[in-house]
Amino acid sequence: MKKRIFIMGILIMISGCGASGAHKDGRGDRAEELYVPRQEETEDSALYEPEMIGMDQEETDEVSGKLFAMMEKCRPIYTAGLAEGTDGTPVDGVSLTEETVHGMIDAASSDGRSVICGSRDYNMTNYEQVDAALREAGAGKDSEAEFYQINTVGVFRYYRLQFHEKELAVTYLSAMFDESVEAYVQQMEKILVYRWEYTEKGWLIWEKALTRNQEMDMHIFYRILPLDEQCRYMMEHYIVPVSYLSNNLFLEDWDEGSLKKIEFNDLFDYLYEMETGKTLDEEEYSDGIPKEEFETVIQRYFDIRTEEIEEYAGYDAVKGTYPWSAVHALNRIQQFQPFPEVVRCAEEAEGMLKVYVEAIYIEEGTDYSFGHTVTFRRMEDGRLVYAGNQVDRKNARLIPGYRPRRELEQR
Repeated sequence: MKKRIFIMGILIMISGCGASGAHKDGRGDRAEELYVPRQEETEDSALYEPEMIGMDQEETDEVSGKLFAMMEKCRPIYTAGLAEGTDGTPVDGVSLTEETVHGMIDAASSDGRSVICGSRDYNMTNYEQVDAALREAGAGKDSEAEFYQINTVGVFRYYRLQFHEKELAVTYLSAMFDESVEAYVQQMEKILVYRWEYTEKGWLIWEKALTRNQEMDMHIFYRILPLDEQCRYMMEHYIVPVSYLSNNLFLEDWDEGSLKKIEFNDLFDYLYEMETGKTLDEEEYSDGIPKEEFETVIQRYFDIRTEEIEEYAGYDAVKGTYPWSAVHALNRIQQFQPFPEVVRCAEEAEGMLKVYVEAIYIEEGTDYSFGHTVTFRRMEDGRLVYAGNQVDRKNARLIPGYRPRRELEQR
């Protein structure tokens, strides 16, 4: 293993950073080709700390000037969104809508910038230039790219990627607007990353330093290649709102002939929020969910008879309610959660739609933890209902564990 040199860099203020993802083995030549292997692990504690690279005044002025210029393009939209979204809340409490963020992304990218949304719900603009640089780097050529990120808490980020002999140096800068809507720097640093990968699916992943454990995760994930709009729609409206935490809708193999496999009591709060936009009040529903309310929500998303719901979800005829408990530390399996991404949609005969999902597990550094196919059926009134799920267990790396909340509470 070649010697790596530690160089002290610039750290102005501490601020949070990016998202994550790596690729499943054997899923295409491109992933292997663009992969820079992890160095041999040693007991050297320096590997667990980012390797800082010094920046001179000219470079710091250059990158801050670029970020401030981008923020200036966003200022009118930011100001309008702030007035509408937070009613004069101090800058610590900035909360912008996704619509405001997307408007700023469009404005910032109008003159060629590559810009991405912190919520992962908007394709990177002008992605082609970043993709081209990453392909060159994967082929062993020296290359350079830059992109920006904007998020709903009003943090603006800039990244410069510099590749030399397959090693990657990342310059990172974050900034915000103050109460007077003047830009100021939060954090600036330049590091030589421990390892990086550009996956077949289009995720750029780098590891700032060797990850000691999941609680001290060092992975950064950014999607470069765009997703199809139908995939984004299905992901945001039907897959992400449920995900994998404390329910088994996407962790069990089932179809409309085996709905009893679904733990509807644990699924209900997710469907309720999808339907109403509100979170269930734990105190208000401490004695369970009233019969009509429970069944109305379930039947909005499933073609299921009332008698089946009563049987599968343990209806209490005396109380007139279905049992329900909010998620808390003692009734769920303690584990990091992957997040789902819809990679393909396929319309089939008789109003059926298949949605292919691949879970991204940041703490494991992979953009393929496991895959599953969700089937939907289009009803006569135009609704889509969940009609099946099939997990690809053969190719899975890691599938989240699940046990019903009631079982865990009884322990």
